[in-house]
Amino acid sequence: MKKLNIFFSNSISSHKWGGGEKWMVTAANGLKERGHNTILSGKANSEFLLRAQKENLNTLPLNIYADYNPLKIWHTKKILQQHSIDVIVLNLNKDIRVAGIAAQLAKVPVIIARNGIQLFSNKWKYKKTINIVDGIITNSKSIQNAYNEFPWMNKKKTTVIYNGLKLRKTIDMYDIRKKWDIEKDSLVFVAAGRLTHQKGFDLLIEAASNVKNPLKPFSILIAGTGKDHDQLNKQIIKNNLIDKIKLIGFQENLDSILKSADFVIMPSRQEGMPNVVMEGMALGRPVFAANVNGVPELMDHMKTGYIFEPLNVNAITKAIEFAIENHKSDKISSWCITAKEHIASNFTIEKMLDKLEDYFHYQYALDNRK
Repeated sequence: MKKLNIFFSNSISSHKWGGGEKWMVTAANGLKERGHNTILSGKANSEFLLRAQKENLNTLPLNIYADYNPLKIWHTKKILQQHSIDVIVLNLNKDIRVAGIAAQLAKVPVIIARNGIQLFSNKWKYKKTINIVDGIITNSKSIQNAYNEFPWMNKKKTTVIYNGLKLRKTIDMYDIRKKWDIEKDSLVFVAAGRLTHQKGFDLLIEAASNVKNPLKPFSILIAGTGKDHDQLNKQIIKNNLIDKIKLIGFQENLDSILKSADFVIMPSRQEGMPNVVMEGMALGRPVFAANVNGVPELMDHMKTGYIFEPLNVNAITKAIEFAIENHKSDKISSWCITAKEHIASNFTIEKMLDKLEDYFHYQYALDNRK
């Protein structure tokens, strides 16, 4: 099997780190271990490149700020030619409209857009963008189906490759109640993600304020950083929830926190294939998640987790109340066992890498037959 030179382009803002960036670093690392040459490009001194460097991956600063920038396209073309790139994987639409065009000019055999959340809609400008790429990888069938409903979409362009989970081999549990000054007998929910509107933490805070006279005290830890931090903090203060809900910032060992929690909860307005849901299931924790995009592909309601209506504060409140009322039930214990087995069988890093390799080689072979 041919060893490929694979270039990842991610123009995300310097301070941001999310599921798409984590996927690129994980994929590049795994493909490198399989003998491929991988390079990750992004904004200079970005969180994305810094984390890639920690994994000893080859990185290249490439500051893409504007669509169709001719100087940046020319510069990127030279880089791709210099490294004899076989496959380029693009993150944002901006990457397609700069690095994707550069790849066309450099005659890179395979140009792939990877969309962890839905980035295209049924508009002419997106039709033009999609014509640049040879294929689109999504991580959920719901996004693939949405794209394939566009009347101008070539359905052969979209393929689903599920995220692969890579957890540390040994995950320590620790006393999260002591660390964040939570009552010893309080049940702890953990939510995690960038503090943005998309993640729905404002809905979670409002829902928690609506829980009246719970059978047992509860607390919520929200891990992550983002532009909505101050707004969420004000909402917590306004609802007199300072002792109940805590914004705990970015956590390097999030898996330890999830494993130490009583419940994992995801109130997002939109997701692709949510990492926090997958990680919670893999760690054997009960997961409560909004019914968005890839969630029903990961979980069966009341069999491997609890799925609630999205964008609905009352539904989140009911989910919290259900968790509190049933925290000792055999039903929830059974979910955890089944969920852990489901992730181990279907969402491993090895399965993801196998499918990525096959897909890249398939696309490369198609180019050679043109």
